[in-house]
Amino acid sequence: MGKEQGQKSGQDKEQELDLWNPWEEEEEPEVWIDYICVKCGMMDPVPEFIVAECSYELEGGESPEFFCPVCNGTLVRKEEPADK
Repeated sequence: MGKEQGQKSGQDKEQELDLWNPWEEEEEPEVWIDYICVKCGMMDPVPEFIVAECSYELEGGESPEFFCPVCNGTLVRKEEPADK
């Protein structure tokens, strides 16, 4: 007796899953960049894609500035990540 018609092996199911969502296993972890307020010192992590989009018209080596959600001061890029 072989496989019944309609049953799928594990490999067939994996291939079917890949067809429905080919990016499922390729998802990269989100990268955060630390910004710190020059006025109150609050640290606020910003997603890398937001920084990249805001850097579009800046010169090379420049980093965008954001507004602090606490005191409305200026957030600037922190030199070293918080985990170091």
